[in-house]
Amino acid sequence: MGANMCKVDGQVSKCEVVVNNGNPLHMKKIDARPEPARAPPSLQDFKGTPSKGVSKTGLFEDAEFPASNASIGGVTGDAANPNVAQYLEEMMKLVVPGWARPRQMVGKEAGEHKLFATEGEPCLFARVSPRDIEQGYLGDCWLVSSMATLAEYPDRVRSLFKQNTLTEDGRYDVRLYDPTSEEWKVVTIDDRLPFWQRPGKHGNLCFAKQTKENEFWPCLLEKAVAKFVMSYHRIDGGFESVAMEMLTGKPSVCVGLSQVPGGAHAPYALLCGQTPQTAKHATVLMRKEAYDAHWGYWGQDASALLGGKKQLSDDELWNMLKDWDKVGYSLACGSRCAYKGILHGHAYTILRLLEVPIDRKTKAGIEERFTLKMVHVRNPHRTNEWFGRFHDDDWETWNKYPEALKACAHKVGVKDNGVFWMDWTEFKHGFRDVGICFDKRSEGTRYTDNSKAAIKEHQEVKFGQVGYQKWEGL
Repeated sequence: MGANMCKVDGQVSKCEVVVNNGNPLHMKKIDARPEPARAPPSLQDFKGTPSKGVSKTGLFEDAEFPASNASIGGVTGDAANPNVAQYLEEMMKLVVPGWARPRQMVGKEAGEHKLFATEGEPCLFARVSPRDIEQGYLGDCWLVSSMATLAEYPDRVRSLFKQNTLTEDGRYDVRLYDPTSEEWKVVTIDDRLPFWQRPGKHGNLCFAKQTKENEFWPCLLEKAVAKFVMSYHRIDGGFESVAMEMLTGKPSVCVGLSQVPGGAHAPYALLCGQTPQTAKHATVLMRKEAYDAHWGYWGQDASALLGGKKQLSDDELWNMLKDWDKVGYSLACGSRCAYKGILHGHAYTILRLLEVPIDRKTKAGIEERFTLKMVHVRNPHRTNEWFGRFHDDDWETWNKYPEALKACAHKVGVKDNGVFWMDWTEFKHGFRDVGICFDKRSEGTRYTDNSKAAIKEHQEVKFGQVGYQKWEGL
């Protein structure tokens, strides 16, 4: 096929990219996760001159993104979990007018909107960790899983907020990166969060939850992204690699996984537009147009970011992932299908990758010499555990490979709220792609470091301490 022709969905047309370039995902239609169940309704455009934003109580109220159904829009819920989607539909009928602020939900100032079974006081940050970030009833697993991978290095999360503690006036300034304009943009929000409550009963947050230490940064960061695209419904479905670019200012790449033994894996970026010919590099900000005009998503060869390789062998990809994890790149993944507890159309966080050498003789005198490739995965729902090989309660497999039990520091039978280990072969059956963000570790310490020095460092990170990198070669 000529360099000035392309074939998409069986139709040949002119374009400026070469389709048959050796990458099987180049200009292939890519479906978002999860796919919205229905077309969203029309929304008001939050434009005009903002008010001073100070209520009678002295608390900041953002007139550009009011605490009303207009800011929520026609949310459809997580298609990865239809029961949750149905629950969300009923929940939206019980949203409290004016929503609720952190201090109304947690702590000594909490009143009628106090969250059930919470102790202590609310805060913006405590011990930032990827292990207690929880998705709500919105289908933004792509965003929440990316927030969790960012939280592996707490300084990266803190640098997105101008404020480092819960404010008295309820105002927060959050930085989000727009790759199209190649600049950071500050989104100002108040801390009123969508909250639902049955009459006379305990209520709960509609979307992202506070952490077990009552940190509200996940809820506020999610709200800032919703304002960025003008409503919560516009973050209902998407791609984790796009979210990671917005949160870090660094390029991301997807790698489409082959589940065929010995099969090659294809690196690609995401384009978004009305047609393949008019599509541009996909960003979160473009989701406004994508939803309203029903734009599509297409893969674009991203070999320029991986040494020119249009396809990666299994060993090449594994070694790259292992090295990327070691230097601190953010990693997430999207599921291929419903598979042994893995939800269909759902985004997960990759926490660690380990190689476990097996070199021994069995009781029968048979030599075993190979390497177990282990992947540590987290579901942003904090539920729906993996139940294949090496699941939490898999006594048989863990006892068969005590080397893996030790290397993974796993305790058989102990549930870990959606966190689980898989071997690489099973991982490729359950997941269709991996998203990698080239956000190298700065001076920040990984979340597993409990030292006083690490805690002090995480508490002192200042707003704006994240750079950006131009997208080159695509």
